[in-house]
Amino acid sequence: MSLQNKEERERRNRAVESALAEIRGLDLDVQAQRGAFACERTQGGGDVLIIPSFGDRIEIAMPEGEMSLPLSMDSLSLRVLALRYVKMSCGVPVSGEWIAYRDLPGGRFYAATLVPTVEQPLARIFGSRKGVFAEASRLLRGEEADYGDEAYVFHPFPRTPLLLILHLGDEEFPPDCRVLFDRCCSSYLNTDDLKVLSTQLAAYLLKIAGEDEEVEKLLWMVE
Repeated sequence: MSLQNKEERERRNRAVESALAEIRGLDLDVQAQRGAFACERTQGGGDVLIIPSFGDRIEIAMPEGEMSLPLSMDSLSLRVLALRYVKMSCGVPVSGEWIAYRDLPGGRFYAATLVPTVEQPLARIFGSRKGVFAEASRLLRGEEADYGDEAYVFHPFPRTPLLLILHLGDEEFPPDCRVLFDRCCSSYLNTDDLKVLSTQLAAYLLKIAGEDEEVEKLLWMVE
């Protein structure tokens, strides 16, 4: 292993371990109730947290901190965000009210960064290919919503719904995509983490569409 790869692996391990340290000592049964995920006791006296994610599941064995994610979803970002979700789970219900990133706490100053990192890539890849966005969204267990030309609600974690709205391009207007957040999201992840989460969602959709180069462009910014 090269020195650069070793340093990168150590950096990633530190990021996960730091997030793990923040949930050790919490009452995990209480956090599970608040975050709408499961906490199951093992025969050895530990706990396994089972967090629904994009129609699949993330498992975290505690107190060891070993994490299991579906191979297609596994990333440093999702691992760290899952642990932060456990820490911040507070019981606030999903509101059903969709807001823009700029309306999240402190989001106004950084809202423009979502345009080139999330919205423009999705519009560019899916905006002239009717039905491809819907197909990719369903593979991530997106729920169809009645907005724009195609829209889906995604559940990275139980109480952090994200809405993507796609407007297909035509002779007069270029394609457009918007990401919106349920108002409750900021109770479970901070504003910067929600930007990372939406970037991760975009990367999953682009990967399903076979756009690996676009995925690499996105993930270097958050990984």
